[in-house]
Amino acid sequence: MLSSADEILELVTHLRQSSMIAFDTEFIRESTFFPIVEIIQVATEENTWLVDAQAFKRGFRSGDPNGYDPALKPLLEVFTDPSILKIVHASQGDQECLYTSFGVVATPTLDTAVAASLCGLGDGIGLGKLLKTVLDVTVTKGHARTNWSVRPLPPQLVDYAHSDVKYLVLVGKKLLEQLEKAGRKEWALELSAKWEDKSLYQSDFEELTQKLARGGRFDRRGYAALRELVKWREERVRHLNLPRRWVADDHVLVDLAHVRPKDLAHLSTFRGLNKGELKNSGAAILTALSRAEADSESIVAPKFSKPMVPTVEEAQILDVVRCFVSILADQNKIAAKHLLTAAKLLPLLRSDIKNPQDLITQGILSADAAQLIGEELIAIMQGKRALTIRNKQVEIMPI
Repeated sequence: MLSSADEILELVTHLRQSSMIAFDTEFIRESTFFPIVEIIQVATEENTWLVDAQAFKRGFRSGDPNGYDPALKPLLEVFTDPSILKIVHASQGDQECLYTSFGVVATPTLDTAVAASLCGLGDGIGLGKLLKTVLDVTVTKGHARTNWSVRPLPPQLVDYAHSDVKYLVLVGKKLLEQLEKAGRKEWALELSAKWEDKSLYQSDFEELTQKLARGGRFDRRGYAALRELVKWREERVRHLNLPRRWVADDHVLVDLAHVRPKDLAHLSTFRGLNKGELKNSGAAILTALSRAEADSESIVAPKFSKPMVPTVEEAQILDVVRCFVSILADQNKIAAKHLLTAAKLLPLLRSDIKNPQDLITQGILSADAAQLIGEELIAIMQGKRALTIRNKQVEIMPI
């Protein structure tokens, strides 16, 4: 494994000779809030390398991009080089690792899981199955619970880490060829770029507050209290680098926001706050609640709209539409979620749609999906298509 500044520079020299590279990360997270990167795997079509991230930790603290030796900077610059396409499988976790550890995300990227779903290979396909399907290559899996911090790394884990990226560039090229033929390359790159958004990996305590508030009724004072408690917990877990549940479960915060205890004696009766956390943070929690009380007049509790519930008749129609879209997805060799999501089914039924552009304007279909199935979707909604069973298969028939 590469563990020195000179080795990183030599690696970067090799990588910059390619317009397409692959990467992966191995990390541990069971007892921390931030993922701790232990190994970074990188590859060209011809070679693979393992970077020992552990060797570059310098006064390391998870969630602190300054906690790594600047000797890694040349490699990070490759990850952000716009002229080099990075191939990665199921990139969300890897991008989060790069951001919380180094302050960067890889860009531009092609997520092979996304690409596969646009090539008719299924939604959420695993890397092992993808390599077998596209390249007829078999790789050994099953190290999800491995402790990657062990040094020296056992030979079998070294081999496994190499195999995770060894074929990624090649499978990426094969998928790009299929995407190009289907006219979906830009679509795949656009969907892959979703995980290049740094804001996805940053804490938004307002969003978390609203998520928790949806489950219970909160007046202005209760919502203000919940907001301050969520803010306190987010700051606390980042400072301690501990999972949220180790500090306080969601339901504990909700209960505290409803009751709003005034003193430590009352606060100590809440289950879910362990004695150590109560001792260290009891005063901070009471201060947060006091601050919420003082600010409650200026806080507006959001009003959450009730979820749309279909009538019995609508539910029957939606079953037909789901089946219809599933058939269209199979015909177009694409995962159904890229065409029409479950959340858009009822709005589709209750909307006045006359042409594919209406589907785009009303946010029911993306432009790419509308181009693929817009006309057919409108046709079935207007009674111009029917589903029939023939040879034990469901088929679409014009009316």
